[in-house]
Amino acid sequence: MAVFRYPDTMPQNDKPAIATVGMFDGVHAGHRHIVSRLLGEAKERGLRPMVVTFDRHPRCVLGRAGDGFGLLCTLDERLQRLQSLGDIDIVLLPFTEQFSRLSACQFLTEVLCERFNVKTLLLGYDNQFGSRSNSDFDRLPDVAEPLGVELLHDNPVLIEGVAVSSTRVRKALAAGDVRLASCLLGYDYSLAGVVEEGRHVGSQLGIPTANISLEGQCRMAPMDGVYAVRANLEGRQWQAVANVGTSPTFGVDKSLIEVHIIGYSGVLYGVRLSVEFVERLRDTQHFDSVDDLRCAMLSDIEKAKKLLS
Repeated sequence: MAVFRYPDTMPQNDKPAIATVGMFDGVHAGHRHIVSRLLGEAKERGLRPMVVTFDRHPRCVLGRAGDGFGLLCTLDERLQRLQSLGDIDIVLLPFTEQFSRLSACQFLTEVLCERFNVKTLLLGYDNQFGSRSNSDFDRLPDVAEPLGVELLHDNPVLIEGVAVSSTRVRKALAAGDVRLASCLLGYDYSLAGVVEEGRHVGSQLGIPTANISLEGQCRMAPMDGVYAVRANLEGRQWQAVANVGTSPTFGVDKSLIEVHIIGYSGVLYGVRLSVEFVERLRDTQHFDSVDDLRCAMLSDIEKAKKLLS
């Protein structure tokens, strides 16, 4: 099991491969299903299993990252989750504007076959790759046959009767439904970053909060609101409450992630903190007084403790 960052490193094994190609953003239940099938098919056919993915999301590179789009994990998180799925080669390709102009058939021929000796390609139920402006994805079977490449198709993973996809996870997060998002992912959705100094308002209320500066660009945050979360700090997990969004009571329009770690006392500036979202408690609200805000925060803490226990 290894990660090959093409072209800096290349698999040295000449054994023919079975590959699956995708962004694998979030490494959700559908992704894990196709990797599991990849491992099974590789064993049956005597091929080495290979996952081919990209260092950057095409939408971020090609300027299509608007409309509420956000990444479900960082590159390091994606690679770690893929590595945890089994003994597979992971090929990380640099995604550039020039690379995006390769058609699907060119990608199959010039990259998968010529560079990585792929003899079987496992496609997801909604798998698409290659240039949009020069799309020939439908011609893959015609090109694969003379190359001696077998095409296999995986089935969707259904949850509540609907196929799991990264888009569906994003829609759940945008609606604040972190329970559904976690169900689709197969783990609690999380965000991580370094704690930076804030306005000290929480400390003045006796409920100190840590402001997280998110790691990675273009990350997807859940819908604004207050959430019961689990905070992972220096190898220990804590019950916590997170406010995602603005602070209307204080007229702050900048969107933040502020976390109160229940029972923790200490200075966290510069420390890496990750939070796992468990349940949405309420909307972000404007309170008429600081006392009203403090009462609401105390109520949030009690609700979170019951949920997280």
